[in-house]
Amino acid sequence: MYARLSVDTDLVHGYGDACELHASALDAVSVRLRAAGSGSVQTFGPVGASFLASLARATAAEASGLARLRGVLMAGTAAAASSARDYDAADVSVAARLPGGR
Repeated sequence: MYARLSVDTDLVHGYGDACELHASALDAVSVRLRAAGSGSVQTFGPVGASFLASLARATAAEASGLARLRGVLMAGTAAAASSARDYDAADVSVAARLPGGR
């Protein structure tokens, strides 16, 4: 008995596109997070300076986490594109070897 292997490469490409779109959204959030911790010390006074320093550290840490997640998503984008190309190439290669193939 043979297992039937079928891959819809359009769906694989779509997954890669979704990863890239999500990574782009994370970039936008990261920029906003970094801006949140960059308030003016003069506006908040001496008590606010400590708060702003803590906020800047916290938002920088969260932005770094988002950057790592973005990297994972972009790796998913590349893996999906590569997998789809490989599946398409395998399909063409096998079809060419079959009688009446493409």
